[in-house]
Amino acid sequence: MKSHLRTALAVLALAAALSATGCGDSHGAGSPTALDSGIKGRTMVDAGCPMARDHSPCPDRPLSARLTITAGDPQRTVTETTSDTDGHLRIPLPPGTYTIHPANLTGAVTPIGQPMSVTVASGRFITVTIPFDSGIR
Repeated sequence: MKSHLRTALAVLALAAALSATGCGDSHGAGSPTALDSGIKGRTMVDAGCPMARDHSPCPDRPLSARLTITAGDPQRTVTETTSDTDGHLRIPLPPGTYTIHPANLTGAVTPIGQPMSVTVASGRFITVTIPFDSGIR
């Protein structure tokens, strides 16, 4: 009987540990419960056309990018993730104010993104477009 009790306690301890660590989704944000709020959107880079004309548009294009989300004072990292190859992102977060720190995946200076502050409301995903500058003028 004692071995059954030890086994049951070990299983409960393991379940509690796994529940506390949560599971990451495809965009890197981990949470033991599904959140109904956060950030969604795209990372985009300007097309780098030196002179766009009406008859020859130069649209922005998607960019896969690394995103570090911070909050608090002092700033602490909440999560890190990568937008997909089409630039799409979806990051479940509890309500609060966050700063998105975008970085390109190549390690090169350009394209460059600037930090962006966002406020997440309860029950909503705020939609953002995170712009990157190609550096081409």
